[in-house]
Amino acid sequence: MKNNKVCIVTGASRGLGRGIALVLAQEEGCTVYATARNEEALKALAEEAATGTKGGVVKVCTLDQSDDAAVQDFVEQVKSEENQVDLLVNSAFAGLIAMTPHFGKPFWERPLSVFDASHNIGLRSAHVMSALVAPLMVKNKAGLMVQVSSSGGVQYLFDVGYGVGKAGLDRLTTDMAAELKPYNVHAVTLYPGAGVTEVTAFPGGETPVFTGRAVSALLNKATNEDQARMSGKVVQTAELAVKYEFTDVNGEMPEGDFSGVEAAKRCREAMSKPVIQYDMDAELPDPSETNNPGIAGLFAGAQNYSEK
Repeated sequence: MKNNKVCIVTGASRGLGRGIALVLAQEEGCTVYATARNEEALKALAEEAATGTKGGVVKVCTLDQSDDAAVQDFVEQVKSEENQVDLLVNSAFAGLIAMTPHFGKPFWERPLSVFDASHNIGLRSAHVMSALVAPLMVKNKAGLMVQVSSSGGVQYLFDVGYGVGKAGLDRLTTDMAAELKPYNVHAVTLYPGAGVTEVTAFPGGETPVFTGRAVSALLNKATNEDQARMSGKVVQTAELAVKYEFTDVNGEMPEGDFSGVEAAKRCREAMSKPVIQYDMDAELPDPSETNNPGIAGLFAGAQNYSEK
């Protein structure tokens, strides 16, 4: 049975964004405005979502997140068609593809464009979309914003620009949540585990559907009190899976070195302490653990991927 919830998911042509949009439409019966530059990929997503039995629909919205005027026009289109936006998921991110050819290099040997990629379509685009959607949520005194981030926000991971962008995204959520609190609008940062997508291949990683089910749990299983408690905070997909009892497509939990419950516990332990720059006793990380030529093999798909 179709529900009446309206969602916006950015970066929905591939990866986690695609999985999130698919689950919301196919499994939850939502109306999903799915944005990306690749219209062909979005149409394929819409066709797959239509095979669901819940009456949900994916609306194809070709959009360049770097074009502020186009983003504003898109939001105005949604407002003209809908009375509310129940969920905004900021998943668009250009950093992975940009950094993949440069694994093993320090920041001073990487093109400046690699740093910009993690911020322009990632941190900045999330702020722009959130700022444009917020007035409708505030007016209705209801709504949830989810920023798809990464444990790179609290520990060194892959690249300087990657970590700075994720830390900024985490703080964006916290500060937006503070200003949204009086209006019963919530903002949450989501940390997925390492994934298995078109561009990544982490052994035992979570699929985009698992990430999608985490987002759907935040929207449809979490009470308003749950959302309020999590607002401004970081939550992990595996933690939500345990609390709201969902699994990945194979009926099991991801169990890779960088995903699943054990990985979430390790990340939560890191988050329970002051992040490294505030902890005088903390040791600097060893960048070679995740910034090395071997890691590039886990991102093999990114080397051949070119979004149209």
